[in-house]
Amino acid sequence: MKTLISLQEIAEADLNPYKEIWLTSTLALAESGHTEDELCLWRADEAFTHDMMSEGTHDQNLKRVWLLVSDLDEQERVLEIENQVRERLLRLGLEGEFYPAEIGEDHASAG
Repeated sequence: MKTLISLQEIAEADLNPYKEIWLTSTLALAESGHTEDELCLWRADEAFTHDMMSEGTHDQNLKRVWLLVSDLDEQERVLEIENQVRERLLRLGLEGEFYPAEIGEDHASAG
């Protein structure tokens, strides 16, 4: 089961336990295994431990949280969410990489 937080909860959410923050659509939430409408927004710098890598279980053991977005193709909205998440991560002192699967500093520059 996916851990979901609302966009309104970002400002106060404890993101410390999570190693990845994902954006997802309603369809992706409803359909198990549906990944077409999902985007990894952020990944912690130290997401993988040596044990996870050697066991080949790194993907299964990452603690993730999902934010529901109506349209991932709406770049302005995604950028707003990114800025909210950046602000929260900064306040929590968490470091990581935004859009780890894409090239570029942020989503707007990647597309």
